[in-house]
Amino acid sequence: MVRLRAGVLLAMLVGLAGCSREFYRRWADRDAYYVVAEHNATGPWAVPPITIEPPPESRLHDPTLPDHPPMPPDDLAAHAYMHRAGTKLGYRRWEKDGVLDEVEDPGWRSALNLDPEGVLVLSPERAVELGILHSREYQTQLESLYLTALSLTLNRFEFDLQWFGANGTVYNHTGSGGFDGGESNTLTNSTNLGFTRAFTTGGQLFVNLANSFVWQYTGPNRETVSSSLAINFIQPLLRGAWRDVRMEGLTQAERDVLYAVRAFARFRKEFYLNVTTRGQGYLTLLLQVQSIRNLEANLEAQVQNLALHEALYIAGSVSTVQVDQVFLSVQQARLSLLQARLSLDNALDSYKFQLGLPPDLAVRLDDTLLAPFQLNDPELVTLQADLEKLLAEYRELDQAPPVDSLADGLRRLSAQTARLPHFLDEVADELRRWEEGLTGTEEEVRREKASLEALRTQLEELRHDQERLQQRIDRQAAQLAPARSAEDWELLQKQCRDEIALVSQLFVIQTQARVFLVRLRPFPFQEEQAIDIALANRLDLMNEKARVVDAWRQIRVAADALEPGLNVVVGANLSTDALAQGPLDFTSKANSYSVGLQFDGPLNRFAERNRYRGVLVNYQRQRRQWLASSDAISLSVRRGLRQLETERLNFSIARQSLIAAARQVDAARERLLLAGGNESTGTLDILNALNSLLQAKNTLIGSWVSYETLRLQLLFELELLELDDRGLYDDAAIFSRAEPPLPAPQP
Repeated sequence: MVRLRAGVLLAMLVGLAGCSREFYRRWADRDAYYVVAEHNATGPWAVPPITIEPPPESRLHDPTLPDHPPMPPDDLAAHAYMHRAGTKLGYRRWEKDGVLDEVEDPGWRSALNLDPEGVLVLSPERAVELGILHSREYQTQLESLYLTALSLTLNRFEFDLQWFGANGTVYNHTGSGGFDGGESNTLTNSTNLGFTRAFTTGGQLFVNLANSFVWQYTGPNRETVSSSLAINFIQPLLRGAWRDVRMEGLTQAERDVLYAVRAFARFRKEFYLNVTTRGQGYLTLLLQVQSIRNLEANLEAQVQNLALHEALYIAGSVSTVQVDQVFLSVQQARLSLLQARLSLDNALDSYKFQLGLPPDLAVRLDDTLLAPFQLNDPELVTLQADLEKLLAEYRELDQAPPVDSLADGLRRLSAQTARLPHFLDEVADELRRWEEGLTGTEEEVRREKASLEALRTQLEELRHDQERLQQRIDRQAAQLAPARSAEDWELLQKQCRDEIALVSQLFVIQTQARVFLVRLRPFPFQEEQAIDIALANRLDLMNEKARVVDAWRQIRVAADALEPGLNVVVGANLSTDALAQGPLDFTSKANSYSVGLQFDGPLNRFAERNRYRGVLVNYQRQRRQWLASSDAISLSVRRGLRQLETERLNFSIARQSLIAAARQVDAARERLLLAGGNESTGTLDILNALNSLLQAKNTLIGSWVSYETLRLQLLFELELLELDDRGLYDDAAIFSRAEPPLPAPQP
């Protein structure tokens, strides 16, 4: 008896203490992560192992104890109500776990790997990695998947053996004046211990052991013990019976976790697209960066044009009106550049917010992807500007300069001419790379080869022209004489114009070569194949298809509720005798047993009728939803392929437009130099040509970005945008295969 009392006391202490918060948190995590891994083991929707605890390098990381977090900073006015609500004093120890000065842990910034200037350099890959670390949206999606899995653990627990235990100890005093005065002092300890078990057939088992110890302290000490063991089992035979109905909640919960894993797998791909291409993604930011570079180049050209017009004005070759036109064009170019930089700064702030980074963090974009859009060697552009400056320097003179000045001009011109072979070799190499990368239809390849050969011929002619020009310059430098200073002055200007024309031609050839080195990545699937791939691989369509079956199963469940209730009930109650000495000393005379049937007639099934009819309607709706989703995918793929072909054609046109615009600029500049500004339309021609070139450059990069964005979107539509564990995509993972991936066979 002493051992039994000690055991009861120990059970009471354990029940009072319970388990720690940390134990329950880790227990829940273990079960939820196991459930996710279980549904993530196979299939094209596999995602990396998840955890909802952000790592220390994340801005979302909480370094405090998760089960006893300190109180975060509170609003002062609202905080007062935690200590006094109305006229009642509140809890006094809110700060027992500590108080935080700020919600965000500043330590995360140390993991950003900033450059020596304290700037974060963003590449597409780095942006995706940072987004996964810091994005609030990404973290919310992770937690949604976790919570869905956590719900399933409760559904599974429903069919486990569920124990319960309770204890009550009461001291009772009645009466007064000792034993004869009717005084009574008792201590009663009552315990209930048992379990319930739900069966997949719909049956329910209930077992409860109840015992009571009573100690009497009035008069002679006495103790009594009474116990009872109740066993009840109920098994439905009609309504609520068997696995198809009883397991519906668990079945749906299991399928919901699968849906959630697929939805998260698709969200990862969509997140990648949003960070890299869609909306204000990385490619859009690069488009703005390239537009700024184009505006900078345009401003530089406008400034050079202004310097040329000012020199021609001093020489009396252009009017004030023409100079004013050029000056206003320069100012407009400066304003456009300022507005573009402002727009980029705003877009970068929005992008940082999208990644979960603070707006005040200094960032710089890695512009490696823009390298193909540098359509001319910057040194060639500088050479062109130097030549125009040299020509303007001698052209604006009122009379022939001294021989020494002419000799210096020829020396400088000769040095600049000697730089040309380097650029000629550079362009020849670019033409070779163009030829090696020829792709497209037979007609496209034929046309590009014709253009390529024509440019090679022009390049060889330029090489000969450069050699002859070098010889003429050297010959003139050797024959300088004071008596021929006027002739040498005019000849020097002619040599400058000839070299400017030669550089301009080389400029245009290099522009064409580099424009054609910018290649569009292929999309190798035709319409019928693409639609088949999409319908076979789309994860959201798989979920829609499964939800049709979910709605179909509900018909059976709802129909079950229309049936009458018929239950088999079995019960047993074992009790101890009032004079028994042991808590488990059951006697047959105190026991009772029962077995029977319970029937509930279907006399009132109005609500069940409405639900049943509603389920039938919902099933038809779900069928239509699946059909609509399937058709929408086909429609989206068809439209995407058409638009992709349109963008490819737009890019081809943008190439030709840019080449034509570059030719117009050089032709307008050459006409202005040859005419000395005497043509009234020369100024407008060069201004229009510069604007056309700027527009053509912006159109080219815009068309490339549109094509690449649409190409990746189509891969996403076909569910071929496969990501690695870091959340990054590589074309080689798809196009290195002979056949696109298909989902695993479903049972």
